[in-house]
Amino acid sequence: MSLRIIQITLPAERKKTMIQIAETHKALDVWWEPKNEDGIRTISILVDNHNQQKILDSIQTHMGESMDWRAVLLPVEASLPKQENNRKPHKFKWRKSLTREELYQEVANGAEGDLLFYLMVFLSTIVAAIGLIQDNVAIVIAAMVIAPLLGPNLALSFATALGDKPLILKSLLTCTGGLIAAIIPCIILGHFLPVDLGSEELFARTNINYAAIILALASGAAAVLSLTTGVSSALVGVMVSVALLPPAAAFGIYIGLNQYNLAMDSGFLLLTNLSSIGVSAQVVLAFMGIRPRTFLEKRSANQSSLVQIGICTILLAIISIVITYKN
Repeated sequence: MSLRIIQITLPAERKKTMIQIAETHKALDVWWEPKNEDGIRTISILVDNHNQQKILDSIQTHMGESMDWRAVLLPVEASLPKQENNRKPHKFKWRKSLTREELYQEVANGAEGDLLFYLMVFLSTIVAAIGLIQDNVAIVIAAMVIAPLLGPNLALSFATALGDKPLILKSLLTCTGGLIAAIIPCIILGHFLPVDLGSEELFARTNINYAAIILALASGAAAVLSLTTGVSSALVGVMVSVALLPPAAAFGIYIGLNQYNLAMDSGFLLLTNLSSIGVSAQVVLAFMGIRPRTFLEKRSANQSSLVQIGICTILLAIISIVITYKN
């Protein structure tokens, strides 16, 4: 059980409210400092990862829109005496190590389409394209490790789950820009470099089947679980890159070679993976209970989530028909 300290600075007369919140949500401990000359007091609440979101939401609800307070979340490396875990072992509960606010900051950073992001996409795409052209799986895997496409795709799903329109727009722009930054260099490479059309790695990115859908669904689900539980996302980043970067590179290469039928197959695979990741991410976020705090925000989030799931499901249905027809 991981512990956190919620530290709130607020007008001294609001101390009783914070103590009531801590008691209501069974905080592990609460202490406070004397008020300063400006009438401001700092209150610290020790919480576990199961109750931290409820306490943060309650603080925001009680403090309203006033600007005379601030809450920060601090990590706890160790605590003595040892805290006993009295939770029923048979009762399953998602282990969400990060709060909604921490997740928001995490994914918002991933949606930033800055110069470094596009440079990383460009370099990883060059590596992937060379690997596909030379039929070298080791080089393709190296590109997957570099690829930063995980960030904006997770940000899009998270923003949709929260109904955050500005973040949705930013994520869409970054996703689109990242894919363009991956495809255009591959078109140039495909046009000017000698490409062996017999490359197995390259041709594999034209193979649209149900296994590809399952891979992308698993990648999206694992990515969201990694993000919300605080598990290292390095391996998940590779999984998502497997689903996105190689078909994008193959799509560009085939266009550069004027092989439009093969390019269409690679494009379908890319679209398959994008749609699958979107659906699975939304489903996992719903099961994890990642939703806004207020009723109006929840209603907006439900609408945006249904729109994304609906669009992705329709695309997957169309792609399934294509797969059935090809087989």
